[in-house]
Amino acid sequence: MLLMEALPKSEASQFFYEKESLMLILLVFAFLAGIFTILSPCILPVLPAILSASTMKGKYRPLGIIVGLVASFTFFTLALTAIVHATGLSANILRYAAIVLIFIFGLVMLFPFLSDRFARFASPLANLGQSIQGTTPESGFSGGFIFGIALGLLWTPCAGPILAAITTLVATQSITLSTVLITLAYSIGAGIPMFFIAYGGSKIIQSSRFLSQHSEKMRQFFGGLMVFTAIAIALHWDTILQQQVSRIIPPVLIEDNPTVKKELEKLSGQQSDFSFDAVFPGSQHDYGKAPEIIGITNWINSPPLSIMQLQGKVVLIDFWTYSCINCLRTLPYLEKWYADYKNNGLVIIGVHTPEFEFEKNSKNVAEASSRLGVLYPVAQDNDYKTWQAYHNNYWPAHYLIDQQGHVRMIHFGEGGYMETENAIRQLLGMAPLHMEESKVSKRPITPETYLGTDRGRSYTDENGIKSDVSAEYNYTGSLKNDQVGLKGKWKVESEFILSESNESYLDLNFLARRVYLVLSGSSDTPIEITLDGKPYGKIKMDEARKYDIVATAYGLHTLSLKIPKGIKAYAFTFGDE
Repeated sequence: MLLMEALPKSEASQFFYEKESLMLILLVFAFLAGIFTILSPCILPVLPAILSASTMKGKYRPLGIIVGLVASFTFFTLALTAIVHATGLSANILRYAAIVLIFIFGLVMLFPFLSDRFARFASPLANLGQSIQGTTPESGFSGGFIFGIALGLLWTPCAGPILAAITTLVATQSITLSTVLITLAYSIGAGIPMFFIAYGGSKIIQSSRFLSQHSEKMRQFFGGLMVFTAIAIALHWDTILQQQVSRIIPPVLIEDNPTVKKELEKLSGQQSDFSFDAVFPGSQHDYGKAPEIIGITNWINSPPLSIMQLQGKVVLIDFWTYSCINCLRTLPYLEKWYADYKNNGLVIIGVHTPEFEFEKNSKNVAEASSRLGVLYPVAQDNDYKTWQAYHNNYWPAHYLIDQQGHVRMIHFGEGGYMETENAIRQLLGMAPLHMEESKVSKRPITPETYLGTDRGRSYTDENGIKSDVSAEYNYTGSLKNDQVGLKGKWKVESEFILSESNESYLDLNFLARRVYLVLSGSSDTPIEITLDGKPYGKIKMDEARKYDIVATAYGLHTLSLKIPKGIKAYAFTFGDE
């Protein structure tokens, strides 16, 4: 009211006209950002469920699924934090309930007779079974809507600036009508291409005599796919798949627009002290004293750290979250920089600021960090305190801090890797790299190789490994590419192999430049390393962790490890850096 009284009538009208125009811009870009989500790997976990609608009865089932997904995603994005705080329920409970529901949907599609079994327990379950199958005329929309509600709880779209702004407002309990409208616009935008996928698939099946005749088999196939999807999400395999696919699919960031960025900043009430220019390669620009790391709820891989404590070091702050595809794309570069420069004075701190409520769980973050190979310190910023101290609005976001504690470079999103690495080297007093030296290589390498029976798929045919039994092994012949062979006395368990003799050998044929191995146990005798038939070195076990085994020229090599009694080996990983 004071603003209205202070402005002349014409100026007041102009003010509100401009404000409404800018709000319309945000809504349009939120809608477009939602539409372009279909081009990202984030769609993969829900795609089998969307496609399954094509094989189900019920004319309005595709519409029901999308309406349910849009309503659920919008509601839980805005209200889940408040629900968790009000009820004390863990977000994981709701998430796993949705996974169970998707699992049941898949089972009933895979085994239609199960809907009859539901009827023996209670009529609500019978109705659910009928809704899932689409065996009643009215069940198309309602069954799809229930399904969509579950999908909305599980869907974790890629975090662009618009979702980042919404999440910040929700986390700080600053939800307004603008926030609700922007979230809804994003959700509707994402729902439209999903609807056309489901509806279009249904039309194709109906118009094809061959597909119509095999619709039941197709339904069962998608049912099995949904069961697998539910299991994959529960075990976090979906993030691994998205990370692999993200290397192929380029990022799409429709809201990467200066006007949108400024309006999002205003919406969040964060007037940044830092410039929004993307990168200052090798720049001596000084953005001022770095904000302190505050409000951290948990530290992983490190005791608590502070900017003041780290003066004299070069510090790279990386705002990330483990389900953000854009963040996952940057991890190989961060891990490489940490490995290359930690002994030269570089400290990387991954400030894990959650996009979704389930990402606040410390166990989830610790497991994801371990699974993704993150060895540097990770700070859980569950209350957005450090995020707000840096006036940040992006995942990922990098803030490079010099030895005096001043921010010297800022970069939002992916890319700029060579510039960032050279800025790190400059602050460390090192010469810059040329383009070809700074890239993370795309050359093929041996995939991650597990050694326990649960996921051990690389043993020689002659090994015939025995589960949970001490046995004498002695593979014959030469190893094929990416194969593992055992010699000596070993006990092979579900997650690891245990050496039961000081004459036990673990051999490997690999294509890479670097080899890492996760080990645990203790022995006074070091592990002896032989590379391509020649002695390479020794490793003394000091703790359970991932060890750097070999760094050599890129190519095919044969590795032999003489592992003493009492040492457990879990998995090999490889690098080409």
